[in-house]
Amino acid sequence: MTTSYSNFMAPTVLTTSAADLVTVAATPTTNLLRGGRMRLTNTTGGAVTATLYAVPAAGTASDANAFIKAKSIAANDYLDGDVPIMPAGSKVQGLAGAATSITAHMLSGSVYSA
Repeated sequence: MTTSYSNFMAPTVLTTSAADLVTVAATPTTNLLRGGRMRLTNTTGGAVTATLYAVPAAGTASDANAFIKAKSIAANDYLDGDVPIMPAGSKVQGLAGAATSITAHMLSGSVYSA
């Protein structure tokens, strides 16, 4: 099994609709994202909620795959969250309760492949 380090995503400002943040490469099919950690930073003067989803390949964001659900982040504060192990073709998607309020950063993670 090899380990690959890469820039998973540029810092991304969340919108009020679920949007792709990170996609685990579909090939090889043995890819796994492990040890993922994300930071959600509220850059506004009021509390804003944020939600992150671990969406399976060909799936959609839903309560069934939310790993951070409508968590309130205080003004000028942040929340760190662990990303579940994700297989090839899956995606992390995110949304905020208010547009242009929450910035998402990938802090760590490794893609493993056989």
